[in-house]
Amino acid sequence: MTEQHERHPNRPRLGSVVVRVLLAVALGLVIGALGTAVHRYGDESWYAGAALAVALTGAAAVMCRAWSGYGALLAFAGGWIVAVQLMSLRGSGGDVLVPAGTLGLVWTYAGVVTLGVAAFLPASWFREEPLRRSAEESAAPVAGTSVTSTEPPLGAG
Repeated sequence: MTEQHERHPNRPRLGSVVVRVLLAVALGLVIGALGTAVHRYGDESWYAGAALAVALTGAAAVMCRAWSGYGALLAFAGGWIVAVQLMSLRGSGGDVLVPAGTLGLVWTYAGVVTLGVAAFLPASWFREEPLRRSAEESAAPVAGTSVTSTEPPLGAG
């Protein structure tokens, strides 16, 4: 395994990938449970809790994808879906945290759509190295940029 790791120095080790996936599942469970608990906050004109819960879901999904790619995003989504669906079931006293009304459907489906949006964001947003420019583009200065030089200006001397 050492020789293979030396051939691919940018490839993460299996142990770190497993740890990241497990942490992403745990984060999905926490965000799903937290969002389910607060999604009904607000009045009937505007539910601020649902908007904040969906925004938190989106932020955590983007963070998982940036942190460790599609594997962590999929693990986060799995944990999120399990938490939301388990909390949608009837409790021992007959109560339900996600009612079968419009708000419950909005919370459930808006969260899933948000996870899908995070999956289809451009890959260039998550690269750790800058894009390489061609030699022609990098040689020609861009209009409006300043060029700093230690040489005196032409004709100054």
